Amino acid sequence: METSTTDPTLLILIGGIVVLLAGSVAYGVYSTFGSGSKELRDTIDEHAKMHELGIAHGHGGSAEAYEMSGKLQKDQIS
Repeated sequence: METSTTDPTLLILIGGIVVLLAGSVAYGVYSTFGSGSKELRDTIDEHAKMHELGIAHGHGGSAEAYEMSGKLQKDQIS
């Protein structure tokens, strides 16, 4: 009769990776659709609006545009 020994190290390693991956996916879904999503903001949309105002990359722009964006106060612009 042959005896086989099974080393659980590989099984534990693969199981740990699966648990970490599943936990990351679950957290991502929760933060996107759950109660945590209320704190998220659409940075792409904000950046597009800043492009429309001409101030997206700090290349100048008018003082009025900065004030409209709410990013800086008009009196802070030199």
